[in-house]
Amino acid sequence: MIKTGPSPVSLTAIVLACAFMLSCNQDPSPAVPTGDVVATVNGVPITQTDILLNSKNIPRGHQAAGGPASPGDTLEDIIQQELAYQRALELGLDADPDYQEELRRMEAQVTAIKRKRLSEVFFQREMTQKAAVSDAEAHQYFTDNAERLRTEVNVWQILRRDEGAIEKIRADLAQGMSFEEVVNRQFPDLPDLDRKPWDLGYLRWNQVPEAWQKVVYGLQIGETSDIIRGPNNRFWIIKLIDRRENPDITFEQIQPTITGLLKIEKTRRLREDTLRDLHDKARIVYSK
Repeated sequence: MIKTGPSPVSLTAIVLACAFMLSCNQDPSPAVPTGDVVATVNGVPITQTDILLNSKNIPRGHQAAGGPASPGDTLEDIIQQELAYQRALELGLDADPDYQEELRRMEAQVTAIKRKRLSEVFFQREMTQKAAVSDAEAHQYFTDNAERLRTEVNVWQILRRDEGAIEKIRADLAQGMSFEEVVNRQFPDLPDLDRKPWDLGYLRWNQVPEAWQKVVYGLQIGETSDIIRGPNNRFWIIKLIDRRENPDITFEQIQPTITGLLKIEKTRRLREDTLRDLHDKARIVYSK
């Protein structure tokens, strides 16, 4: 009696198929219909996909001279593997610990690929319509924020990726050291340049980092901020050097940018709300 269970050929094909399709973002081959059965071995189907994936992963030394193995040769290799696999099942060799551990790892890969890809499909479907931004929404945003959207700010920055380092700089500034003295310590041998590395020039509204948005427009010219904490372990202290208005900026000019940013924000909120809702309705039990 032959035991039933996942064939190593079939399981490998699943893992490799998922990985290959993810890397190419398309079907493995338009010319090879996925799932077409080309042979059976004691009732177990061998498909065109098995042949395609095995031919792509045969070591170079096992391929025929001048190119990859033919589909016929690959099919025969698979049949031989399947026959040996079925006999191994009859002998109970599938209980081998090394085999079982490798099987668990491969099944975990398949599960991870399925989880990742299908969650992406879910969010893409959920967000495509719900995160759409109408012309009216974009125009209202421009009307509500016209002053800021037309304002360009000239900013100096100090950036650190260590909270202790930025705290030390804040202490130096609080004790009377000038912003210029602090930033000059970073570049002791800096040549004479028209614009220093810490001088970001004039930034438009869509060039100002999100973490700065609530700070920079509230600073007075010449004023230095407190520590601004941003993503990816980034910490800033900034100084507003100047601001100016660009009256030539119109809604028509920046509508695509506004629409894009509003869509990103809508998508972020929808994703957070959806995940929170799913989490709240789920029964999640953590093991020790």
